[in-house]
Amino acid sequence: MRLRRHPDFAGFFDLVHPFFWPVLFWQLIRASKYIATLGCREALVDVNWWGFVTIAFLGDRDPSPSAYRPLAPTRKPWSDPVWSSSVPADLLPEARRLIFPCTSGGSGRARSALTKGASALTATADTS
Repeated sequence: MRLRRHPDFAGFFDLVHPFFWPVLFWQLIRASKYIATLGCREALVDVNWWGFVTIAFLGDRDPSPSAYRPLAPTRKPWSDPVWSSSVPADLLPEARRLIFPCTSGGSGRARSALTKGASALTATADTS
């Protein structure tokens, strides 16, 4: 009677005639042991009027505890010397401003003056 009053199984006993409750009890124990041996978390069962239990669908299996290991870092930390540079000091961005002072164009003019068109430029004679 304790199993009949359990909230998970009370609906099954309501579907079965009281004469077949021992069959239902035996079938529920058998089905629960089978589901436990498979390691499934949930199952969808069907109960008929005579107390026979049919497993209609098995849920996912319980995950293995070893499946949730933290991932090993694949990138070295920024403090690691592997990220240091072997570029010479005269090629670093700070030194590049001293070597190449023109950042806008070849003539030293601002970029807006270079893109205004041919009418803004005057012809100069080559005296070399």
